Amino acid sequence: TEPEPMQLDEGHEAWAISYIDLLLLMVTLFVLLLSYQQKDLKQQALEKQQTAAAVQAPSAMAFLDQSYLNHLKDRVKVVEENNQIKLAMSDSILFFPADATLSLSGERLLDEIAVMLKQRPWQILVEGHTDDRAISTPRYLSNWELSSARASSVTRYLIGQGISPQRLSAIGYADTRPMVSNSDEQGRKKNRRVALVLRVPEGFESSH
Repeated sequence: TEPEPMQLDEGHEAWAISYIDLLLLMVTLFVLLLSYQQKDLKQQALEKQQTAAAVQAPSAMAFLDQSYLNHLKDRVKVVEENNQIKLAMSDSILFFPADATLSLSGERLLDEIAVMLKQRPWQILVEGHTDDRAISTPRYLSNWELSSARASSVTRYLIGQGISPQRLSAIGYADTRPMVSNSDEQGRKKNRRVALVLRVPEGFESSH
């Protein structure tokens, strides 16, 4: 006669199924822990990279003499964006009305700024801006000519104060880049300006 096959009773079968479930649960837990660990390691690596980048590329504002900024704050609006610094000056301080000739107050202000600019090898873009009111004179046919002439006037003066021409460039934007709305005189006054855009040369940040 053939031997009868061995059969597991219900208790043994239930125990075997529970053991398999436990193994599956442990494997699942292990995978989850491994996933969280890898995510945590990636986050730590990212934070280290960001910290290193911050150390290697400090804020552009760190290269400006704060004592000069405090002295100029009533006459110059300072804005930092995209690791560049903008020094915006009202046309009423720099020029005679509807003209690109520097006034005495404008020359004095640029004298002070030139001292600060000599302390660092900034690359300097001089921007001329106007409001949206049309202008047409024998000398300036439109706001394009006026804004360009004002930017050039400031550039020439800074060169005369010892700033290297290789560090300077000039552009006139007319009324195409207003700071605020031109809907009233207060807004138009803010938009009539010359801005010095200062950029730290590549390689200078990491060496200081």
